[in-house]
Amino acid sequence: MLRPLLANSLRLSLMGAWLMGTVFLWVIATENFRRVDAVLSSPHPEFHQRLEPLPAGEARVVLRFLASELNRFYFTVWGWSQLILGGVILILSLRLSAVRFDLGLLGAMWILAAILILWVTPSIIEIGRQVDFVPRSPPPPQMETFWRYHFAYTATDLVKFGIGFFWLLRTGLRRP
Repeated sequence: MLRPLLANSLRLSLMGAWLMGTVFLWVIATENFRRVDAVLSSPHPEFHQRLEPLPAGEARVVLRFLASELNRFYFTVWGWSQLILGGVILILSLRLSAVRFDLGLLGAMWILAAILILWVTPSIIEIGRQVDFVPRSPPPPQMETFWRYHFAYTATDLVKFGIGFFWLLRTGLRRP
């Protein structure tokens, strides 16, 4: 059995990891796509020589596909990891007889994470793969739905992050 002080320190640390993992994924997801254009405009002659056989613009499409696949992988792994992290934090909090309000906040975060990994992320992945190699002008009909899911993910993730940050401050500042 974990001692209460150790259990409390562990759940605070795990929440910090959960929040930092979320921020880290936000950075990775946006940077993966920015790196495509940075790499394409980089002064690496060997790289550009290997791209010469590709028709104009195809290198960008291929690299953006790679960035998309990496993001799909990262979001899937992170989604399941959040359920594990949240579950451990909830169990530790139950063992510590945490305040019901705090348990409710943790439960809300876990439910939001579950919605993201079980519904929103798979929908984004499915629609994203449908449009990976489709010209964007005019926008394919699936793009409107894709962006709705993307907004839903972003908004839900921001709410989840805000709840977690509030919980961390509330719990971390309370005397054990």
